[in-house]
Amino acid sequence: MKTKRRIVIMITIIMVLSMFQTSTFGSQTQEPDAMRIGVTVEIDSLSPLISYSQIGYEVFMLLYDSLITVDENLEPVANLAKNWALNDDQTEWTFELRDDVQWHDGEPFTSADVVFTYNMLLDSDLGMYSGYLGGIVEVTAPDDHTVIVRTEKPKANMLQNSCPILPEHIWKDVNPDDYMTWPNDEPIGTGGFKFSELKPGEYLKLVANDDYFLGRPGIDELIFVLYANTDTMAQSIKLGEIDAATNFSPSQLDSLQTETDIEAISAVVLGFTELSFNAWDDPSSNANPLLKDIVIRQAIEWSIDKQSILDIVYSGQGSVGTSLIPPEGFYHYEPSADELRDFNIEKANQILEDAGYIDLDGDGIRQDSDGTPLEFTFTLRADNTDEVKAGQMIAGSVAEAGIKLNIETVDDGLLIDKIYSGDFDMFIWGWGTDLDPTTILNVMTTSQIGNMSDSNYSNERYDQLFIEQQTIMDPAERQQVVWEMQQILYEEAPYIILFYDNSLQAVNTAKWTGWKRIPDEGGYFFNLTNYNYLNVQPVSDVTPVESGSNTVLYVVAAVVAVAVVIMFNKKKKAK
Repeated sequence: MKTKRRIVIMITIIMVLSMFQTSTFGSQTQEPDAMRIGVTVEIDSLSPLISYSQIGYEVFMLLYDSLITVDENLEPVANLAKNWALNDDQTEWTFELRDDVQWHDGEPFTSADVVFTYNMLLDSDLGMYSGYLGGIVEVTAPDDHTVIVRTEKPKANMLQNSCPILPEHIWKDVNPDDYMTWPNDEPIGTGGFKFSELKPGEYLKLVANDDYFLGRPGIDELIFVLYANTDTMAQSIKLGEIDAATNFSPSQLDSLQTETDIEAISAVVLGFTELSFNAWDDPSSNANPLLKDIVIRQAIEWSIDKQSILDIVYSGQGSVGTSLIPPEGFYHYEPSADELRDFNIEKANQILEDAGYIDLDGDGIRQDSDGTPLEFTFTLRADNTDEVKAGQMIAGSVAEAGIKLNIETVDDGLLIDKIYSGDFDMFIWGWGTDLDPTTILNVMTTSQIGNMSDSNYSNERYDQLFIEQQTIMDPAERQQVVWEMQQILYEEAPYIILFYDNSLQAVNTAKWTGWKRIPDEGGYFFNLTNYNYLNVQPVSDVTPVESGSNTVLYVVAAVVAVAVVIMFNKKKKAK
């Protein structure tokens, strides 16, 4: 009986200890650390040749790598290229590539991929990255880890070239005639994250690249969650359903800033919101031909109270816009007092009257000499409530100058279709810009009509200056040329730059650590670098487990075991 009793007691103790042991060590097998980021705009394409969206730029930066990138100070640093050299006449760049990089499918990365990518973009002139390559005349590879880029003249923005390098072994089988339609629905890159899944209308999921040459990211899974509106998105981050949110409404900033575990910021970023006119002087344009008159476009700008819209609709989160390049950039041009078109309804009415646009029938709408009314369609994105409110304020103030704007609201996809078909009069949109001005300046060149251009603007002098500015290596001299380009745009007004709006972002600091604003007053995301994506870690990975926790478990186990012994003895005495 004694032996039997000892066996029962020992079995009981072992069972109790094993329960706690399972609990302790089983907790070390965790679910993947998934970061969920709320967005309100869906990626328009997984192909870098087709996408023009801000979220597309962000995702491609995670999936792919460029030869050169920027660090947390936004200074050029090595990436796929580990070093580079420039010859004496500044027309030949030699890049030495890393030899430890592989594509997500395991194929080795070589110089052939760089040559293929650059030549593909140079030949097709497609996508938002083609502007980086202007002035390049030849790209060659003397060996697997060396690339030589020759330019016709010195190229000022070579080290600001963020063009993603694409895998030749996949893209070489795509017919160039199909570039505009090939979906690239399973993208293969070299970046810190691999593509996992895209569920249209719901989310885009990436996973960490275990073999990334710069080190595995601390985020196991990165999920961009699509929201129909910012109200729902803001509520989701409060409830912990997502870990970060970008571009939420100014009305939600104060509320999010009161949350203990959330850091909500108004970040100064390189970008703007514009009112774009269809300035296309072509028979295939479906725009109202009156908008080709610079006077009408200028009068509309004179009629807009940008500061009031910024204060009322955007809670002052940003600054009033003027020229194409934001004021944080070295190349920003600020119109003189004589040039500036600040809010002035009287001035708007005066220049329209002087140009012969008169209200002939007393209905409040001006007409041209043929009796055609100054009446235009104003297209706004239905799911962007702030843009709709801004558009309504613009329509109201412009009416005081005798111009009627008929507002139509559409989804993003339909607006993009309208832009590419030339079937629009005017709309509100926005652009993010780079440190180097070339990409955003390229949008306004004649060559980009039907591609990146969303105003169908053309000016021969502007086109000449665009080519020239890329060849000027001295920043101060180049600045003067870029200023002249912006001066032309401001005078002819294919765009009205409404605001340099801040990016409102929020992150969960209780769950994730290592967040860094880039630059100092900038954002966590959409800041031209993948720094946070690669360096942020789950708090659980950097917080050591208390050593006392296991001691407590063993004490509990001992108490249970003693209780079993006592109960067993009581049962024996009762017998």
